[in-house]
Amino acid sequence: MSRILLPLLGSALCPSAIAEPAAGREGPLAEASISGTSDFEFRYYRDDRTLPDFPDEDHLFDYFEAVERLNLLADGGVWQVGAQADLLGIFWSHYYLDDQKVYEFDLHGDGVRFPAPAAYANVEKLWLTGRGERAEAQLGDGYVAFGRGLALNLVKNTDIDIDTSVRGAHARASLGMWDLAMVTGVTNAQQILQDNPNRQVRADKHHMVSGVRVDRYGLGPANVGAHGVLYSFNRAVEPTLSPFAAYGRPVDAVVGGANLELFGVGGVDWYLEGDVFHHRSQDLFPDSEARLGYTAYGSASFYPGKLTVLIEAKHYVNGERVNYLPSLDNFEVAVGPTLEYERVITEDSSAAVNSNDITGGRVRVDIAAKPGVLIPYVSLASFRDRDLGLLHFNTTPETIVHPVAGLEWFGEDLHLLLNGGYRLDMRDEGESGEDYGADQMAHVDASFGFPLGPAHGELDLAVQRFWWGVNLNQQHDFTIGTVALAGHFERGLSVILYSDYSDDPLIDSVGNIPLELERDGEPYRPLYGAAELQWQAFEGATFKAFYGAYRAGIRCAGGQCRLLPGFNGARLTATITF
Repeated sequence: MSRILLPLLGSALCPSAIAEPAAGREGPLAEASISGTSDFEFRYYRDDRTLPDFPDEDHLFDYFEAVERLNLLADGGVWQVGAQADLLGIFWSHYYLDDQKVYEFDLHGDGVRFPAPAAYANVEKLWLTGRGERAEAQLGDGYVAFGRGLALNLVKNTDIDIDTSVRGAHARASLGMWDLAMVTGVTNAQQILQDNPNRQVRADKHHMVSGVRVDRYGLGPANVGAHGVLYSFNRAVEPTLSPFAAYGRPVDAVVGGANLELFGVGGVDWYLEGDVFHHRSQDLFPDSEARLGYTAYGSASFYPGKLTVLIEAKHYVNGERVNYLPSLDNFEVAVGPTLEYERVITEDSSAAVNSNDITGGRVRVDIAAKPGVLIPYVSLASFRDRDLGLLHFNTTPETIVHPVAGLEWFGEDLHLLLNGGYRLDMRDEGESGEDYGADQMAHVDASFGFPLGPAHGELDLAVQRFWWGVNLNQQHDFTIGTVALAGHFERGLSVILYSDYSDDPLIDSVGNIPLELERDGEPYRPLYGAAELQWQAFEGATFKAFYGAYRAGIRCAGGQCRLLPGFNGARLTATITF
């Protein structure tokens, strides 16, 4: 392996030197092309807190952070070898108290050992792949998803800074009309964050995942598939043990499922999938007794005239239990379709995304009023959420109704993308007739592109207004708004101005614009502002400079939700592909 890795590490230092195969090189990668990506970020975090012992010193807690993510791939056709190395450095994150250096926070969490207290480096991903005409085998880090992901879905989700691979053995084979996929390994969660602050870098807990999937194609209009998955979860960081010690623990969950695809049957394209979860551990049920789980998802698509109609339905009972322990490490191992409009998920409605007892569906109709130019749509989602544990604010079941409408318009020099909706979460009455009301949210978002002299302009905006129902710990209603104005000029130059507004009482970020309001006698700053300069110097090289602040809040993508912190400071980014 060292004969492969040393040339790869050398390529990081001098990529131009390995653009062509080296003369006289022998072995399976002798004619390999080597490519890579360097993604570097340097961030300045501004912090307005002070210490009583330092009343005259401003920005005592300001610090700098540098993150480098280097991906390298040697592709020899039949053989591929790849690696991802992450490097992290923290600067000026300390002060002196009684002549002793005091770090504001510990960079290394439990189980992480590194000689420098303000740095960390790790070969995060490493893989070797061999490919034949009908089969592929991989050792190391890879990604896997079965069906729609209800039973197993471990893929990159960089929109919310999640990248969890399966480190082990992957195999795929195509035998005529049959496909076979197998995986066994341990989860390898991203330790160094690329877009968010790194504090208390965690040691991986390495949960065991093993699965097999079989697909049969061409049964008339039908394709069928079946899969099975085993999970064994680590309860605590065990830095002294091998990652593969996970194989010595009992199996916590066994999942089995099947799916059916039908094309053009009755003029409709159909998809159906169902899974059964045998939870073998009480640890997956912190709020109730352990029991079986069931998940089912179905969709139907048809195309009458200028219409495209999509109907989806889901019934998830205790399917999310399998994610309970991994979610403590900010990732999930199984993620099914949510049928939600994810851009407007809040801390409250994220509970429905991760509900352990929810049934519902969505209908969406797209109208090709002028194909390729004007396409309006309407959508209606409705769910019955009976889960009351963990993330839920409500103490009784609720019925959710969420209509959304919008359009896409593409003119010669103009474009408009517009969406708007109203979400109503109607809570049942209490046992004694208490009226818990309903959570309500109105939202609109739009993207408008227009000519700006010889350049191109773009205006993006999004506004949400949320009204709470009745809670045990009552919260304030809140408004969230975002506006971005961009100018895209010649030679790859773009200028973007951002502004955020949020008076959400559940987030802890503070605006950088000196607009101070008062709530319950306490001051708060709800307004944020920022500017960014982007420059694509040449193909494969993009540089960005950002200064300002944006709000904290929950973000959802691909069915996973994560509470992301706000930011106040400056950021320089360089992404180079070679």
